[in-house]
Amino acid sequence: MKNILKIVAVAAVAVALTQTVQAVQIVGNIGFHGDAVLNGTTVGSATGVTSWNNVVVGLDSGNFTSIPVNTAVTLFSPWSFNSGVVNNFWTVGGFTFNLSSSSVFSNAGGFLNVVIAGTVSGNGFTATPFNGTFQVADPASNGSTSFTARLSFNSVPDGGTTVLLLGAALSGLALMKRKFMA
Repeated sequence: MKNILKIVAVAAVAVALTQTVQAVQIVGNIGFHGDAVLNGTTVGSATGVTSWNNVVVGLDSGNFTSIPVNTAVTLFSPWSFNSGVVNNFWTVGGFTFNLSSSSVFSNAGGFLNVVIAGTVSGNGFTATPFNGTFQVADPASNGSTSFTARLSFNSVPDGGTTVLLLGAALSGLALMKRKFMA
């Protein structure tokens, strides 16, 4: 009987340990659009953005719905399309985006596509990995070009369920062993 009580106590401790505070990660999508001034006369010759103009939120879902469409976005400049870490790459509505990498994915037909990756945090959420694309077209005659950026945040935290199930299974095996050994 004492051994069964010990096993039950160990199982109770395992369950209690799985009830720790879980990180709340960001889910949803957000998109921006505006004007970018490139460091070249075409997307084929440009290697980055020298400045941004009139950048606003164009779409939102999930945890980003608190940010109204057309809210101004602050972006870092100058920015190289093939870059490494850029802290505070952009900020909007209490969220801060830290770029970990970006690289040119395609450059054809007057369009340049850059793949971006990093983390976003803010508004009480845990830093969450993100990925997305930046697309820009050849500049107009005034030197300014329109761009769009689309980002996806689809991380789903485990919540401790896996550890709870593992603990329950091990406790069950221990009880079965005791029963068959008796």
